[in-house]
Amino acid sequence: MSLTSGRTSRLTMPLAPLAVAFAAGIALAPWIAPRAAWALVAAGLAATVLVLVLGQAAHALAPLLAAIAMLGALRATPAPLPPDHVGRLPLPATARVEARLAADPIAWAPDRARLALDVESVDGVPRSGRISLGLYGPPPPLAEGQRIVVDARLERPVGFRDPGVFDVAARLAREGIHVTGSASATRVVPLEPPAPPWPARVRRFALAAFAERLPPASAGLLGGLVLGNRTALPADVQDAFRRAGVFHVLAVSGFNVALLAGAVWTLARAAGSGRRTAATGAIVAVLGFAAVVGPEPSVIRATIMAVLVLAAVLLDREASVTNSLALAALAILAARPGDLLDPGFQLSFAATAGIVAAPMPRGTMAAALAVSLAAQLAVLPVALVHFNQLSTVGIIANLAAVPLAGAATVLGLLAVVAAAVGDLAAAAAFGAVWPLLLLLRAVAALAAAVPGAVIRLPAPGAGAVIAYAAGLGGALAAWRWRARRGPCRTLAAGATLALLTAAALAALPILTRGDGRLRVTVLDVGQGDAIVVETPDGRAVVVDAGAGGPWRLDAGERAVAPFLWNRGVLALHATLTTHADIDHAGGMAALRRLFAVTESWDDAARPRSVGGALLTPIVPDVPGGRRNDRATMLRVELGLASVLLASDVEAAGERALLEARIPLGATVLKVGHHGAATSSTAPFLAAVRPTVAIVSVGARNLYGHPDAGTLARLGAVGARVYRTDRDGAVLVETDGRTLSVTRWSDRSVERFCLDPETIC
Repeated sequence: MSLTSGRTSRLTMPLAPLAVAFAAGIALAPWIAPRAAWALVAAGLAATVLVLVLGQAAHALAPLLAAIAMLGALRATPAPLPPDHVGRLPLPATARVEARLAADPIAWAPDRARLALDVESVDGVPRSGRISLGLYGPPPPLAEGQRIVVDARLERPVGFRDPGVFDVAARLAREGIHVTGSASATRVVPLEPPAPPWPARVRRFALAAFAERLPPASAGLLGGLVLGNRTALPADVQDAFRRAGVFHVLAVSGFNVALLAGAVWTLARAAGSGRRTAATGAIVAVLGFAAVVGPEPSVIRATIMAVLVLAAVLLDREASVTNSLALAALAILAARPGDLLDPGFQLSFAATAGIVAAPMPRGTMAAALAVSLAAQLAVLPVALVHFNQLSTVGIIANLAAVPLAGAATVLGLLAVVAAAVGDLAAAAAFGAVWPLLLLLRAVAALAAAVPGAVIRLPAPGAGAVIAYAAGLGGALAAWRWRARRGPCRTLAAGATLALLTAAALAALPILTRGDGRLRVTVLDVGQGDAIVVETPDGRAVVVDAGAGGPWRLDAGERAVAPFLWNRGVLALHATLTTHADIDHAGGMAALRRLFAVTESWDDAARPRSVGGALLTPIVPDVPGGRRNDRATMLRVELGLASVLLASDVEAAGERALLEARIPLGATVLKVGHHGAATSSTAPFLAAVRPTVAIVSVGARNLYGHPDAGTLARLGAVGARVYRTDRDGAVLVETDGRTLSVTRWSDRSVERFCLDPETIC
């Protein structure tokens, strides 16, 4: 059988359509009522039986797939929380929680850790459910399976609610976590000594061996290669691997499982064992490895596929890679339907499907290049959707990184075994793996240093992804029909058109910028300020970027940057840091690292005309005053519309502006100092006379913002108040005559007429 015909047979296995249908149903679940889904399941199965009874088996597939899709939708429909679930508690609240650790603590800093807790009781009342708890301070020794009691502040998950920004609350809900919390590490009391299960003990032993016998960066890298544990890997090394397009080697996947299975198979065969004995040993090793690493989608997928391939050896049958891939997808999605939206699931299955489907040339180097190219093309839309990232060097970098990572992984596994045997064997194994780790880091650093190694682009929409998939599918079909010129040319033309359509749709956010409208977006970055001004000609100015810095969630990188990329902003005209407080200035360093910035306005205070809008920095003259009172305001004007961004200026600064007779009137006011009682004084508001007031404030903040008196003063001047803690990002858009305000949390829009002769 030829290579082409063999691949065709593998691509037509029966489980693939079932897996695709089930996944499609999961994706459609939010728009299908359970009653309708059950009705469609019944109708689909009835139609399937009827068609089979009538002897028309060829027509039975469509209704069967429809029924399976509806089963996927039903599986993905969230079930009501049980009556004793911790998610039904009135929150926020401070409570004493008794629970069992669902996994080992995850430490991301010496004094920061996160626990996954399976709740047993809250304040002495039996409860169920899982809590994600953040610990502050050096944690006590804790282990998976250990029972503890902790006094914690419990809350409902809240993430950044901004356009195009990752929704952490939605991800936690998919994982079955409806409550988060925080506590001091000193409030954690173990109720029993740590007795972790054997997989956790093996994992701890391996990581401790790496840390003891290798320098910190190399130990962290080996932990990522062998176990997928990157908590000890320095941030700059992780960034280099991302920019080089080889970050996948740090996530345990089929690559690691195949290496382990292959190593065990080879050793068993070299020792004289038969094929069945070698396959059995490889199955045991793979299952044990999966238990140690944990239930990540890529690990489960690779484990199921490896076990099926090895089981085929035991049964003397030919394994179908496509069938194995489809069965793995069905098993994962049936158990955890929320994994369909997980980047790890999508990357793992897309890369594997791309490699399986792609034609492979003869020759080692050509085949390696083809595998790298197939995987990169397959994961491209996933990388753009989740990370706004296109790697230009990944295909080449992988040719060097993958063999090095493979050799280092095998030696790392051997080093773990050697560490258990004795110091001499461990020294030899770690001495052999260290140079490979250094070479791998050098490859990543060199590739990451290439200009343009990573291109940031907007996340493609569903239409662009479908067109791209159709284009790749058409190109593969054209290759397989290349002996028949007519069909081949038709398919090639269709594939080219589909790919061009995908590129055009994906580029729309970039191509449609500069439509003559002014947009000001007050982003939800928690307790802080981050504001994006988009001028009528499409240029962008960022005013503050939220909190950031060491040991903090960087709002500049996690919220502001994705928002900008998905708006089609690839470079910034200017940045303005209003003052040095961490909740305003912390995220700006990340933006300056990720974007080319034409101008910095931090120390300037002259009016600027940008793309038809007038932007005027305003600095209160308060010699020796507090830093807040000397913060820079920004007034933005277009036609009859004006927006005043008041930063953290308080009463003294407001008084200085009034005494200097600075023009302050504005249609929209970004309220000063997050709505604190010391800002937005009555005389200041009387001078501004805002129609719309926006308070940038964190949910459940410790300062009591916004103050009730401030809200009352805003109401007294007739301002319509919006708040990022309730409304998410607040988007203001105007053509100079009308103004619309959008609450991102519920997508509601209110319109205001600024010109009496304009119809809103």
